Parts: sequence; C-alpha cells; structure tokens
Amino acid sequence: MKKCISAILIIFFLSACGVSTPAPPFLHYKPSKSSNIHIEFDYPSTWLFSEEIEYTDFIVISMGDPRISTVPTRAPNESHGTPSDLGRIGIDIQPVKSGQTLDTLFSEYTQDDEYNWWIKPIDHYKVKMDGHDAFILELQIEPLTSIDGNGFTSQMFSKYIVFIVNNQIYRINFTVAEKERGGEFEQGFDYFFNSLKIVP
Repeated sequence: MKKCISAILIIFFLSACGVSTPAPPFLHYKPSKSSNIHIEFDYPSTWLFSEEIEYTDFIVISMGDPRISTVPTRAPNESHGTPSDLGRIGIDIQPVKSGQTLDTLFSEYTQDDEYNWWIKPIDHYKVKMDGHDAFILELQIEPLTSIDGNGFTSQMFSKYIVFIVNNQIYRINFTVAEKERGGEFEQGFDYFFNSLKIVP
C-alpha cells in the first residue's frame, strides 16, 4: 500500500513540475465514420498535417516537412507560394468521372507532355495497394526561376501513386529534393506508405 501511495505521489510531483510524456513518434490517421474517406495510415508526429473536405466527396490531405512552417508567406508576385525544396505529401480524393478507369488514368499520366518540359518521367509501373490495383509514376522536376515558377528551388523527385476505391480516385503525391533522397522525410514517407490501409 505504501509503495502504491509513493508511486502516486511521484507521478503527481512530476506532473506538478511540468514533466510531460514525450509525444509518440507516429500518429494514426483514421477517417471519421461520417466521411467518405476509405484509407487510414500512420505518419510522423513531427510532420505538418491538414485536411480539407469540400462537398463531402472532394478531399485534400496534406502532410509536410516541419521546416515548411519557417518558410515566409507568399509574396504578391508569387503564384505558387514562396519557393522551397522541402518535402511534402498530398492526397487528393475525388469522384470518378464518366469513362474514367485506372487504365485511362495510367495513359493520361504517362503520355508525353511537351508543355511541362521541366518534368522528366523516370519510371512507371503497376502495383497492388492493400489488394487493389494501382500504378506509380516517378518523375524528376527541375526548378523554374521565372515569376510563374513551379515553387521549387532545387531539383526534386516526385512519386505519384494512383488507385480507385469505392468510385473514388486517390492520388498520392510524394515530393522531396533530390539532395535529400533517403533522408528523414523519405524514411517517414516509406513508413506512411507501408502503413497505408484501405478500409470499407
């Protein structure tokens, strides 16, 4: 009994002194039952996170390198925000349009685009995402320094993962600076990707 009281007193003392439990290294994202989102995943607790839902079916989930919060806000002449080369992940979810299939999306993403000459396709391949068909497109992106630049300050690596679930298109876009490949942010992405589950 004395040991239990002593333990309680120690816990109370530490709490009173402002000692807090360290944050978990990863957070778990699980959609609410009322939402039309059918994925769940883990992501590093240090990452920036936001979720925007418009008309229930149009959803954007964004995650990013915590250093993004130190980037100055967009100037009036910057159409894409203040340029940076910090890692980011975007998940875009929207309804399938008439005639759209994974094959038509694959053709659309892999066709040559003469207007976006600064984007160089590296590889594309098909995979399974938790039992569902998906394709991955890997790109290399050059920074544009013009007033209508693309928001990057150095050469970037980008990976698109696309799949369809419950008549919704899921587009996951992972982007990181080539100079930071294999670093902490990409390791976090790998953890996120391996934890990704499709739910009813």
